[in-house]
Amino acid sequence: MVSLGAAGFVDCSLALYHSILPYHMSWRQAAVGVPDSLSWALFALNFSWSVIVFLAGCLVIYAATLTPAAGKFARLTVFTVGLFWVIHGAYTWINPFPLPATLRWLSVVFLAFPIIAVLLHWMPLLVYRQRSA
Repeated sequence: MVSLGAAGFVDCSLALYHSILPYHMSWRQAAVGVPDSLSWALFALNFSWSVIVFLAGCLVIYAATLTPAAGKFARLTVFTVGLFWVIHGAYTWINPFPLPATLRWLSVVFLAFPIIAVLLHWMPLLVYRQRSA
């Protein structure tokens, strides 16, 4: 299904960008004076987040290649990845990322992204449910 393929692509793309984010945003220079253990934790958490989102995206892409009758495990996997984006989105709405005034426009992207991700993941599940009912 196209929506699931797009969802997996978005997941993988964001994960790949996150893997270079610390270098793109010069986190090492910004972390001068921060205890080594906290700096390590920041990079380790970002790395782990990138890996898990990339792997989840790969699973979603795989699910997109299956027939709608692929089974409960495929549907639960897609649902769970969508649920991740719901929880992630709720967190970022409650605790917005602090942006400088010049990048304030990105707050719209940070709010819209989880909504779009959830729709891309869950729309096929709703369509499948309606067709099978």
